[in-house]
Amino acid sequence: MADATLPAPPTVGIKIPEGRSWIALEIGRMREAARSRAAARKRATSRKKPIGLLHVDDAQFQKAALIVAVSAPQQFGRLDEIILRGRFVLRGEDVATLDELVHEAVRIAAIGLDGPGPHTSELTALNGRIIYAADFLQRREGEIARRRYARGLLGGVTMTFFLLLLIGAGGVAVITLWRHGPMPADQSEALRDVLVAVGAGAAGACVSVMLRMHRMHNLTIESAARGAAIYRIFLGWFFAAAVVFFLKSGLLAGIFTVPDDHIASWFFWGAVGFLAGFNERWATNLISRGPGSTAEGAHGHSAQDAPDAAKPPTA
Repeated sequence: MADATLPAPPTVGIKIPEGRSWIALEIGRMREAARSRAAARKRATSRKKPIGLLHVDDAQFQKAALIVAVSAPQQFGRLDEIILRGRFVLRGEDVATLDELVHEAVRIAAIGLDGPGPHTSELTALNGRIIYAADFLQRREGEIARRRYARGLLGGVTMTFFLLLLIGAGGVAVITLWRHGPMPADQSEALRDVLVAVGAGAAGACVSVMLRMHRMHNLTIESAARGAAIYRIFLGWFFAAAVVFFLKSGLLAGIFTVPDDHIASWFFWGAVGFLAGFNERWATNLISRGPGSTAEGAHGHSAQDAPDAAKPPTA
């Protein structure tokens, strides 16, 4: 019987791509994983629609809230405002703590207000609980805003140093190509002085703002946006550059003496830029300024400085 030549069986398995195909496949997998993580974070951080005190899924609490809303409408409105603001600003255990403070105030007030007669003592106790809940919200919001502002400042300083490196390298390359030769020593020193002063000005602005935030008691989450922190770093740039221009032009030659030594000059311009970054006296309300801020209310006064604003309304 003649031997028949049988075809080789097909290989079972996955063909591993090589070269550019393998790299493209890995990049696609990384992108897909990044999109999956972003979608998971979005689902985890998605905010629910704010719910007022009269819309809580608890019949017993709704009854108590209705009693307080009818007997003390202004105090109830303040409690509703506090809890809605807290759910917008706070996260995690802070939300649960504020909810418990407000709900406890409503339950206790409902027991005292559910009856005839003047409720002077009950309203006084309710006002005290409102102040306590508002103080907790303001304190935690200020701490969150400070952390957010500090992250923005540090991000602005980091961005500053990267930009200065790029500007310095680009400036040297452009001048070298334009002159068809090496950059003169005086021009390289002038460029170095400006870059050192601007970088130190960004650091000075960061320290200036962090010291100011330590003295503030009513910082809101809206005023601590990342962009506001970066604007403050930009101010440090401009103030430092302005001081360098004044000194280099000779307008302040009789006040400051620029050292001739190469190393001492580097430290001098760094110190000048850092001090120029402390621009609190010229832009004091950039942090705390809100939509309704005035000149008097933009200097970080505590709530005790405005007792009328701190008192809750009475029925």
